[in-house]
Amino acid sequence: MILNTRKCDGKFWDLVNEHPIHPQVLDVIRLSGLYGVYRSHRPVVDRSLITSLVERWRPETHTFHFKTGEATITLQDVEILYGLPMKGNPILGYEPQRTIADWQNICQRLLGFTPHTQDFKHSSLKVSALNAHLRLQPQLSDLATQDMVNEKARCYMFWMIVGLMLADTSGGLLKLMYLPMLEDITAVGSYSWGSATLACLYRFLCKASQSTQNEIAGFLPLLQIVAQRNTRNIFHVGLPRGPHAARWFAHFSWTNTTKHVLRVFRDALDSMTEDQFIWEPYSADLIESLLDYCRVGRDIWRARVPIFCWDVVEVHLPDRVMRQFGLVQEIPSPFPFDGPHFHHDRRGRPNTNWELEHAQWLPFWNHIDQYVCNAPIIHGSLRYDDPYLIWFRRITRFVIGNPTSRPQQLQGYACHIHLMVNKVISLGDNPSMEEFYIFRAMVRDEGSNCLTYVQEADMINVQANYRRDEVQYDHLHPPIRRRGKGGVAGRRVRAVERGRVPIEMGDEDQATQDVQAAPEYVPTNTEIVPYMTPQTPQISRDPSISSHENVFGSYRPQHFENAPNFTSLPVEGNELNDSNDEVNGDETEDASQGGEPSVKKKRIIFLSFVG
Repeated sequence: MILNTRKCDGKFWDLVNEHPIHPQVLDVIRLSGLYGVYRSHRPVVDRSLITSLVERWRPETHTFHFKTGEATITLQDVEILYGLPMKGNPILGYEPQRTIADWQNICQRLLGFTPHTQDFKHSSLKVSALNAHLRLQPQLSDLATQDMVNEKARCYMFWMIVGLMLADTSGGLLKLMYLPMLEDITAVGSYSWGSATLACLYRFLCKASQSTQNEIAGFLPLLQIVAQRNTRNIFHVGLPRGPHAARWFAHFSWTNTTKHVLRVFRDALDSMTEDQFIWEPYSADLIESLLDYCRVGRDIWRARVPIFCWDVVEVHLPDRVMRQFGLVQEIPSPFPFDGPHFHHDRRGRPNTNWELEHAQWLPFWNHIDQYVCNAPIIHGSLRYDDPYLIWFRRITRFVIGNPTSRPQQLQGYACHIHLMVNKVISLGDNPSMEEFYIFRAMVRDEGSNCLTYVQEADMINVQANYRRDEVQYDHLHPPIRRRGKGGVAGRRVRAVERGRVPIEMGDEDQATQDVQAAPEYVPTNTEIVPYMTPQTPQISRDPSISSHENVFGSYRPQHFENAPNFTSLPVEGNELNDSNDEVNGDETEDASQGGEPSVKKKRIIFLSFVG
């Protein structure tokens, strides 16, 4: 299912294309720090690409899981691409319960017009009302005062903030709670609009990742541009006037825009290799060539802190994507945060002071300089047997699409296997030494081709050193016939498999008993764990996937000594843990829950191992 992308920016771009914003109004918008959004224009939002990215989003870590590792949208992306203010006060405030008359007075004072009663819906204003007002007087007169310029600027800024940057799923409604923040036109730029935009996008990505959702909102152009930036190199010589996102501007076309290609995007992400992902798209020279407002907050780009947008609180975790900053990636530590945080919102909570509501998280933002993550500079790409990649492969899922949609790849894989099998048959029982060496070279070449076909070519340069866990004899049970799928019958079958209770069999099941008792059961263990080399530290089977001791034992890397520790403040609720923790599913069940025996007379046998 392709997600619906909800936004209300279409009429905005139509308006500014037909009636360009007056230079005096643009000066006010530039002072507020929102000029980059206007200058970047409207890119074409690809719903299939957005859906394929949402499928790989992990709400508990705020990262996308690719074959090459974790990646995400960072504060660096927001400031470089759109030049939104990063430093400043969080977007929080008091939300008193107001009547429609109150909002009409506020609109008249700040926007210069009074909407009709039918233009309001609860505490939101219809986009059509604002659009009609701006089209009524699209240009300023020569006798316009500074107050009239500020009112016109507030109209555009209010639409950009609520309809573009912080868009929700309502579609044609603009939340009025942000409007009082624009009253002091000189203080608009003192807010951290960049972090609020990222927090809002994080929240909608978390919601859209649930199977019950069919739509997504937020600043989707940011998400799409980051995806296009990371997966293909499209940098050109020189920069246009405006933020970096301006180079992705394209006109929408119903005839030339590809649709219904979700499966193509899934397969492309499933088969993506290390050299196809651009980990560090912003070189030092590129950053220095940007405008000043696109890099003023560079010292907090790697801050591991909560980010706010009114009722929304999300966490920015750059320590999970240090390769995006050109630094060494280590196994990250968890952040103490509520797992289902995205289920909480402002509905039914009038008269709420959100600064007091988020008081436990605000100290992190107020002292953001203390929570900047550091690491050594990385040289080259990570090896296949790097401790981080070994850990990452253990806790994630690589393939999202259906492998049967790539028959040409499977056919190529089978072709190489078939060639090796035929060669073995042709050698016979007593091959010559020359034939043996030829066959060895063939196995090497065809095996390498097989790994290339399944996008595992990095294994070729890694020593195959599999570690097998020892299996205790009392944990092995012969296979038995399942008789139920769930309920009491299912619990009884699982208890029988563990050897806890006897199997009750009728006359019709005698054949099954004979089949099970005839052959000798030989236990085997075929579990394979990731590659290990003599130089690679052994990874324990501890279910915790966020412990440095899993790889480094008692040794903690030097650059993690100053890593932010968020356990100093009291935190209510559950801690944020990766949902892919290994879970032991062998919980002991009470055999007494198996139910009463049937009235029909049955023979009772007990399983025992042969030999």
